[in-house]
Amino acid sequence: MIPQRYIIATLFIAAMLLLFAVVQAPRPVNAGGVAAVESPAVMNLGGYETLAEFRLVDGWAPRFQGAQDPDQSEAWPFEGGFGTPWEPASPYLADQGLALNGPGGRSEVVLWRGLEWRHYRFDAPLCSARLDPAKGNRLLVTLQMGAARFETRLLEVPEGRVIWSAQSGPWSRFSWDGRAALIGFFEPGESRSDSRLLLSTLPCDQEPGEATLAAWGEPGLPAAPRGTATKAEALSEDGRDLPGQRVELPWHPGDRFWLPRSDRLWHGGQYGWTAWGLEAGQWRRLAAGPGLLTAQPPQRMALVEPLATAGAEEGAEKGMVRKTSPLAKAEWTEVAPGALVWPAWDAAWAWRAEGSGWGAFDAWDQRWNESALPPERQRQTLFESYRSEWRSACGLRASVKGWLPRGPEIALREPLGAAWIWVGDRALLVRLVEVERVRILRKLLR
Repeated sequence: MIPQRYIIATLFIAAMLLLFAVVQAPRPVNAGGVAAVESPAVMNLGGYETLAEFRLVDGWAPRFQGAQDPDQSEAWPFEGGFGTPWEPASPYLADQGLALNGPGGRSEVVLWRGLEWRHYRFDAPLCSARLDPAKGNRLLVTLQMGAARFETRLLEVPEGRVIWSAQSGPWSRFSWDGRAALIGFFEPGESRSDSRLLLSTLPCDQEPGEATLAAWGEPGLPAAPRGTATKAEALSEDGRDLPGQRVELPWHPGDRFWLPRSDRLWHGGQYGWTAWGLEAGQWRRLAAGPGLLTAQPPQRMALVEPLATAGAEEGAEKGMVRKTSPLAKAEWTEVAPGALVWPAWDAAWAWRAEGSGWGAFDAWDQRWNESALPPERQRQTLFESYRSEWRSACGLRASVKGWLPRGPEIALREPLGAAWIWVGDRALLVRLVEVERVRILRKLLR
């Protein structure tokens, strides 16, 4: 039987050790403490610093009106993905502002600059709004000016000066390098199957120069498809008025186009692909061929094309081969036959080299051959953290339930280390916890 005095002494020593650990715990090991230098970041989720807050007037919301790019088959989630320039536009503009539509056909973009909100107001609904991806000093907006009438404007930020404006379709986008803007619309055709998309690129740092039109006359490449305009006189009146470097493309359901650089344009569809280069102020074809073209941004282009076998003339079946090319020129490298099958194209995907292979991921943590990127955990934490504020807003305004039926809207901007949270009556910009995933994405996508 253990004497009582030994039990009391043991308990006293244990209490002293516990007190010592509590006092020393906040200090790192290298400073004589017993805690790690830094607690795991996941333990800190839930305490988010508010960087800015914008109180919305009832009837105003971060929503576009009728926004859908010509190569976009489904509506893009309002909160967007990473906020990369190859994604469709989102009302949440990087970590700098919001695009808002309100009653009476009014709209505005609000940007958080110099610890205050700057307002850029318009007397027409917003269809699209983007900040240039390079410096954030250009604001590209597309407005609905009437029934099937749209106008795109490039504004200088923060001054608000209009650099240029032009008639357009209900969309607009920047080149991935932020040096040019791409606009356009469908030219009138004899039938719905006779669609022609007229595109134009305009500079971001100056007013447009003389308008040009791609002639489709490059030696060694097929002639222009029937009905494609190669001279300005063949365009519609609106097409002739469109400024910038223009190119008219035959368009079919499922076609897509990408502008990775201000001087490079890729177009792909069921009838093959074309690579365009801007030379001497005019778009010219660099290469063309059969196959299904997609992009693997921000790194490369991808192609799946028929592979003619040696016995094809005798009726042997043709296989398929995959190839990749740099963004700047059509120099195709064949992918090993045993490599993993690529995921279906989606503007949400971002790609990177991983060891000897490639991986892809998106802002909702979908993955393809990707294991180095830590899992995304902050979206749900933010949702739960701000759910009580959403409930409070629901009690104040009946419209909140219509806008946000399930809870606050979370727009992560992980490469920028920030997130937008719309709780109903307010939109908040908060700083994300600096976890390893955020650090990796900042290096990859900025």
